[in-house]
Amino acid sequence: MTMYTGVQVIETKQSIIDQLYEEKVIPLSSIGNETYPENIYLVCKDTSGASASALARVEKGYLCLLDSDISCGSLRPRNKEQRMAMDALVDDSVKVVVLTGRAGTGKTLLTLAAAIERVEVGQYKRIILTRPMSWVGKHGLGALPGDVDEKFRPYLQNYLCNLEFMLGGNPEAIVDLVHQYRIEFLPIQLIRGASWHDAFIIADEVQTLDYHEMVTLGTRVAEGSKLVIMGDLGQRDEKIEIEKTGIYKFVNSSGAKHSPIVASLELIKSERSPVSQLFADVFEV
Repeated sequence: MTMYTGVQVIETKQSIIDQLYEEKVIPLSSIGNETYPENIYLVCKDTSGASASALARVEKGYLCLLDSDISCGSLRPRNKEQRMAMDALVDDSVKVVVLTGRAGTGKTLLTLAAAIERVEVGQYKRIILTRPMSWVGKHGLGALPGDVDEKFRPYLQNYLCNLEFMLGGNPEAIVDLVHQYRIEFLPIQLIRGASWHDAFIIADEVQTLDYHEMVTLGTRVAEGSKLVIMGDLGQRDEKIEIEKTGIYKFVNSSGAKHSPIVASLELIKSERSPVSQLFADVFEV
């Protein structure tokens, strides 16, 4: 069984593509009688082979054109997959967004930018960043000194590097950003019993979570909150079978595919450095 990608390429008439651009929202029946999962993204191409195309999302029986000028602050999507991801991230009616894909596809950067933008406009009151406390490789460094915050800091490099990039390479500004947008850091191992209201919740590196851990994460989300789950199934340090991971079970479930509050998307195109891309390609991660 393959992983649901959240994207499908379809062919339709030039007149339908023109209508979509003109009206922005058209009945789903305009492109035929086929049924689609809720919030799936469609790449609509002209059946005649012409260059005309459109990106749209399926919503409650309608086909909705994506905003070609979408952005979060100064950050703009660099490819069509990032544009789809940003569309889901800034749509407050979508309460759960699942982003999968290799490192370098922009999952964390896009999500952090969207979180800050949504807090800035008052949709959410705080940002919660969480991830598992797991090491790269078979051997860790042993017990770390300090309190929970100090122990968790080494695991935050992905978040901190992306925040620093957003701030133009100014690491000192991260402290101000954390206070301004009420950014909180918490290991997934310590979330049991929590209840997050009015929060934009970002859970990264979840590819090693099993079904029960994914349930624990999802049931922390209270009224007024949004959950973004991110993972790269090619970087499962614990060699758990893909089909047994929590993220795979959730994304491929009928309940998630047909829910109006869930959008799942696989990002494929990498925007990483040539060196990083070379190693990812050579070792097929």
